[in-house]
Amino acid sequence: MSNENKKQQKNLFLTESTIKKIEQLKIDRKLSSHGAVIEYLVDSYFANESSQNQALLTEIDAIVFQHLQRVFEPLTEDLKRVRVTGNVIDRNTQMLLEFWNHYFIMTDAKKLGSTQRYKTIPFEEAEALVKERIAHNRQKKLDWEAKRKPSDNQDK
Repeated sequence: MSNENKKQQKNLFLTESTIKKIEQLKIDRKLSSHGAVIEYLVDSYFANESSQNQALLTEIDAIVFQHLQRVFEPLTEDLKRVRVTGNVIDRNTQMLLEFWNHYFIMTDAKKLGSTQRYKTIPFEEAEALVKERIAHNRQKKLDWEAKRKPSDNQDK
């Protein structure tokens, strides 16, 4: 028999009501001795404590998950919008590359006239138009976010 399973005698001082309860458990659970009742109670206590800890961990996990969902929910819509916008930009960029490649082939271009060397008037107009459009869209987004924030605070 290993040391862990080896039984040892202990003298305990118990109240009369505790002794009656141990006797009742011995009868109810059909246990062989008062020591078996105490072993049963100790095992039950630790098994119950472990299951309570597990239940508590499960509950904490659920609360943290709900909180993270509430925190990240507004971000997911913005991330979707960024992803869709990125896909559109990528598609448009690929189309422009194809058009420019075709243009260079058709004109038999030997050299690139980059904007570092020379900017045409139409190019400067296009550049200003794009900057203005970006600024306008940015302002619209800021206005939309400013309108959205007060209504978010009213919900809380």
